[in-house]
Amino acid sequence: MSLSISQRLSIKRFTRGEPPKHSSIRLNHRRIFILPSKGGLALGSVVLLMLIASINYNNSMGFIFTFLLAAAAQASTFYSYKNLSGLVISMSKTPPLFSGASGHINVLIKETSQRQRWAISIKHQKNSDDFNLQASQNQVVSLPITPTKRGWYTPDTVTLYSQFPLGVFRAWSPLKFNAPILVYPTPVDTGLSTPLKNSKESNAAIASLDSGTDDFAGLKPYQTGHSYRHINWKAFAAEKGLYTNEFSADQSATIWLDWAACAHLSLEAKLSQLCFWVLAAEKNGLIYGLRLATVTIEPSTGLNHQHCCLKALAVYE
Repeated sequence: MSLSISQRLSIKRFTRGEPPKHSSIRLNHRRIFILPSKGGLALGSVVLLMLIASINYNNSMGFIFTFLLAAAAQASTFYSYKNLSGLVISMSKTPPLFSGASGHINVLIKETSQRQRWAISIKHQKNSDDFNLQASQNQVVSLPITPTKRGWYTPDTVTLYSQFPLGVFRAWSPLKFNAPILVYPTPVDTGLSTPLKNSKESNAAIASLDSGTDDFAGLKPYQTGHSYRHINWKAFAAEKGLYTNEFSADQSATIWLDWAACAHLSLEAKLSQLCFWVLAAEKNGLIYGLRLATVTIEPSTGLNHQHCCLKALAVYE
């Protein structure tokens, strides 16, 4: 993607990176920037003083050492650039998180130029990590994040930088990716009782959801969508087939997690309470549906169903 003159000279391009991309990014001369480090500025001051002293005293050896030192520092810019050039950076898929909980973004770094890379650092917000790369090596670097709002979280600028080999110049490349991460609401139990599908159903479903105390009722053949936590591994080990444990509450545990049951709560409190109910219902193997003001998810069970319900809560409004 070509950039206009104003985009090329924008300060944000040097600090925040170019507009986000969906795919991987190969580092090249357009994306790598170089400036003297603090040590480089100090070295520049020393070289300037040496030059002034050599001129003042007309000292040939002083000129030689001054120019050798300046040439070595200048040559290091080439190696600083080569240390990052050619790397292919992409964002690995990050599983959904809960708001307020700690997680990680995973950055995949590929070395494709058959060269060793040394003393590279990667930074996201205030968190950073250091690594080396061997020729043709791929490495995944995990950086911690803590989203504070539900919905889609887009990671901030990821910056790769290095001061290899002499530490007098800093080469860096700010990168932005369009790789949003789904953030579920924070599960919070506000003390409301669990709503049932209708008043005639057994209160065993509430007991199961609130306390997790079900009575074992037998075995039933495993079907797609059943929770893996309820698989009877003893029967499977005895080569009797794949069965799941059936509990007494399962026979009457079709419940609706209803938006109307949280009518007196604020918006975020409603979503947090429903999130808590979804997790509790799935944990106890119940068949549950979700009713929101604008969305209805029919009763089912399993991790895919749980994700659908939590996603609906995460992106609500």
